[in-house]
Amino acid sequence: METLVNKKNILDILPKIGFDHFDYVEPVNHSGGLAVLWDNGIIHASVLSKEQRAIHMLVYDTTKHCSSIISGVYAPAQPQDKECFWIHLVQLNNVIDLPWCIIGDLNELAYPLEKRGGKRYPPSNLRD
Repeated sequence: METLVNKKNILDILPKIGFDHFDYVEPVNHSGGLAVLWDNGIIHASVLSKEQRAIHMLVYDTTKHCSSIISGVYAPAQPQDKECFWIHLVQLNNVIDLPWCIIGDLNELAYPLEKRGGKRYPPSNLRD
């Protein structure tokens, strides 16, 4: 999610919400920023890579004894930046050989009816 927080903010809140581990990406000016929080008692997680718009983690579920990749994303909202982001995800999909879950804000609609107000959402944008 877009957090707009820094390391000090996360360290202050971490004990209050019951997580013992975290990683983050700093916001740029007044937008973006990502944080992932987890409890090592339930899962074991390792950050594989961090980017301006994503944190990719290898996660091992200690109860089900299985691994997966979880990516927390905050996708670009500006149309000119979206195609590069989607191409990057497709390229990752070509090399990830574990179950993969992408969570966060993709800044996309699944159906044109989800949009209210403003300009009409072109149906061609739904292909992404």
